[in-house]
Amino acid sequence: MKVAIDGPVSSGKSTAGSLLARRLGFSFLDTGLMYRAATLAAIGLTDEGAVVATVGSTSIELAPRLGRPTGILLDGQDVGGRLHEPEVDRGVSFVSAIPEVRDRLVAEQRRFAETGDVVLVGRDIGTVVLPDAEVKIYLTASAETRARRRHEERIAASNESSYDEVLSELRERDRIDSGRETSPLRPADDSHILNTDGLALEEVVDRMAILVEAAR
Repeated sequence: MKVAIDGPVSSGKSTAGSLLARRLGFSFLDTGLMYRAATLAAIGLTDEGAVVATVGSTSIELAPRLGRPTGILLDGQDVGGRLHEPEVDRGVSFVSAIPEVRDRLVAEQRRFAETGDVVLVGRDIGTVVLPDAEVKIYLTASAETRARRRHEERIAASNESSYDEVLSELRERDRIDSGRETSPLRPADDSHILNTDGLALEEVVDRMAILVEAAR
């Protein structure tokens, strides 16, 4: 069974999706981490051709871990601790909008989805990666709520930034992700829309679990 969860940055999809997968006993992949790994590999590059060449020559591997989210290895190294650094946050929309980068990573994501029961989260899972998924969910929340979440994440990771700076970055990220020509951020026509404003994490997971059980 395939469960596709999409939504804008900091809508809660990664955390809720991971907990949903654990509850269901499904494998879990946060596809956004793959684009962040590609961005980390191409830090400082502003030319699309150079990014494509660099990402094409870099190994980006999935590392399934029993009972835990799938890890991402960059040239064999676990880079999980660096994927939410501010410089990656600022560059990931540019890198992830490049068609050649998306084509490569989408192919890996589809291969992963064939390994068994899976939950995949991202921005184009229901529309592009897994259009045949049995359950499609689009999580969203206000820009202010999402900026607060991201700001708290950065503070917890000892990455200093102001709330206003995070909010501005998030709104720009939304603009780029929704407006790009290749795989723009949008809910699939048959997605269940779930607004997470005011919902506790467990409530979000409970509502998603109900949708999955109803589709079985």
